[in-house]
Amino acid sequence: MTDDVSPDDAPAVTVYVVDDDPELCESVAWLLDSIGIHPRICHSADEFLSSYDGSHAACIILDVRMPQMSGTRLQEKLNDIAPHVAIIFVSAHGDIRMSVSTLQAGALDFLEKPYEPQRLLDAVQAGVEKAESRFRQHQLQQAVQVKVDSLTPRERQILSLVVEGLPSQNIARKLGMSVKTVDVHRARIKSKTDADSISTLVRDILRFDVHLPLDDTQG
Repeated sequence: MTDDVSPDDAPAVTVYVVDDDPELCESVAWLLDSIGIHPRICHSADEFLSSYDGSHAACIILDVRMPQMSGTRLQEKLNDIAPHVAIIFVSAHGDIRMSVSTLQAGALDFLEKPYEPQRLLDAVQAGVEKAESRFRQHQLQQAVQVKVDSLTPRERQILSLVVEGLPSQNIARKLGMSVKTVDVHRARIKSKTDADSISTLVRDILRFDVHLPLDDTQG
């Protein structure tokens, strides 16, 4: 069922430079232009957030210290709203603790200013590849999530027990229904989600960490 989104559906990776230093932005843009990458320049975290909604793949060259919102604070926000982006931090005030912290939070690299041009180019090229891969995974996860969200609360409840590894007999006993009713629900789940089988659906739910929302009203 994860074949619904193909790699060709993913838009090209956009490279952003987010830094409050206009001269540095111009220098980085010139450097990236030399290898055919035409970045979008944002002079603050707020400007970036107003232009990026998470709907496409992105590699971000991000300054640590900026007015209003720092680069590390922007990273925290992106981990919530667009965890698939690839971030390369640059800083003139970096230290080991800061670099370790940003890398542990998901950044791909941490470069100290002034950095070697070739090292930045290598980091960006790796970042573009990672951003494309992460976004493709994000699309696949979203496709599975949409299908799971289409299920009734009762179907999601049964599916969650299937994910836990319970057979139909145990589910029936736990929910106070017949095995036949459980199997009818399983057949509906398979049909609604377009899954090849319940086992492949469970595999995708676990693979993409899909959320199974439950409520007290069973449909």
